[in-house]
Amino acid sequence: MPELPEVENVGRALRDCLRGKRLDGLQVNYGGVLKPSPRQVRSALVGKRLAEVNRHGKYLILDFIGDPNEDRNEDHAYLMIHLRMTGQFFILDDYIADQHVHLIFDFEGRPVHYRDVRKFGRLELVEDPIRPAAIAHVGPDMLSVRLPEWRERIGHRKAPIKALLLDQKIAAGLGNIYVDESLFLARVHPLARPCDLTPTQLKEVLKRARQVLRLAINHGGTTFMNFTDFHGRPGNFRRKLRVYGRAGQKCRDCSATLEGVRVGGRSSVFCPHCQPNPAR
Repeated sequence: MPELPEVENVGRALRDCLRGKRLDGLQVNYGGVLKPSPRQVRSALVGKRLAEVNRHGKYLILDFIGDPNEDRNEDHAYLMIHLRMTGQFFILDDYIADQHVHLIFDFEGRPVHYRDVRKFGRLELVEDPIRPAAIAHVGPDMLSVRLPEWRERIGHRKAPIKALLLDQKIAAGLGNIYVDESLFLARVHPLARPCDLTPTQLKEVLKRARQVLRLAINHGGTTFMNFTDFHGRPGNFRRKLRVYGRAGQKCRDCSATLEGVRVGGRSSVFCPHCQPNPAR
């Protein structure tokens, strides 16, 4: 599932390639990915230019504005994108659409394909380019949340920290891959309870989470199955992973054997030496 780094890279590519370009058409092959309806999305967006691309957690919000040479120059429309498990965008000159391409955007003759094998992704018209009502339940972005707010949101909680870091209501953007990596660097066990951690440890978790996210962004995200960037290139952060997906292998820091545990129904990998279990 695309997490914050993958979504950020998609957003940057959209911004770099399409900002300022007019959307001349929208071909809909499967309307189920559009909300409230294909007709309303097409009516709101076609004829407008992409002015900006914003991101909050795992959500992108595209800001379209009317042509400044026309009467609609102050007429904005906002399209929120949630890629979920398998949503992808492609802008490739030789791209051949298959049965999983549900939308084709025409930006002044440049086709942009939206592909989603599982059909879980959604593109929805919203009323605000930063924090629309549709994501009011989502917490602050992991890269911008301030330390006092972070501590207030998580410091008193008694659930395992791994489960809480995955909870988008606390802070948005972290998924399974980057939670495992963040906890390893912070030397915190995935079953540790935030209420039992010191203020210094909580600060370290936040610091390491941001470090991992920024490093993953710089490496184009992580690819295990089908994530690629806007140009079809896979993310290469996989070779930087310390623990995720490496249960049974040696820790790269201390050579202990990495172990796996399930937390809140999700697999977790940790080093028993670098991340001692507080229950023991």
